[in-house]
Amino acid sequence: MTTTPPEKAKDIRQEQEIAQQTVIEDEALDTASASSALAEKLKEKRTQQKKKQLKHFVIFFTLVLFGYGIYYLLAPFKGGLSYGICKTFLELNVPYPETILLSEVVITRNGGVRIWFTHTDAFGSYRLDAFQCTFGVDEQTKQSYLAEVKMGKLNIDPIVVERFNLSIPYLVANPPDLTLPVPIPDSLESIEFDLDRFRKKIF
Repeated sequence: MTTTPPEKAKDIRQEQEIAQQTVIEDEALDTASASSALAEKLKEKRTQQKKKQLKHFVIFFTLVLFGYGIYYLLAPFKGGLSYGICKTFLELNVPYPETILLSEVVITRNGGVRIWFTHTDAFGSYRLDAFQCTFGVDEQTKQSYLAEVKMGKLNIDPIVVERFNLSIPYLVANPPDLTLPVPIPDSLESIEFDLDRFRKKIF
């Protein structure tokens, strides 16, 4: 049986330790590089997620803005509370309020409201009338009230107007529909449909 000299055994142990240390260092380097690569991937993934979120937010904001623009363009115009009060009084003092068709609303210089409307009267006639409300301000309460109301050229009974003024606080708290009417075109041609446009021509 042969024995290894002490010096040679020492060299072998040193070589083994160096090899083991090299393996450990290589493993540490591999682990560090793997961690660095994983960190880069995570960072890139987060960046992509932020870009997607920003893109979705921009799209959502654009759609909301576009929808609001369409709604603003198509939404009917609204009048003030004085228009609502005058319209309510009109509906309460026309024999057949379901036949009322508002055609135009004009605000006068003194803050009054003039409503042009069509309706069917008690004789079954279809007619166009003007309804005008003149407002005043109570010096004590500083609240508006109906001072005078005209149907065409006739004044409405002041007692009826005074009774209606009692309901104005309720109308202020619960406003009626304030949608303004669409103006009727001046010419009849603009409200007629050209049906021939949709028919086939026969020769």
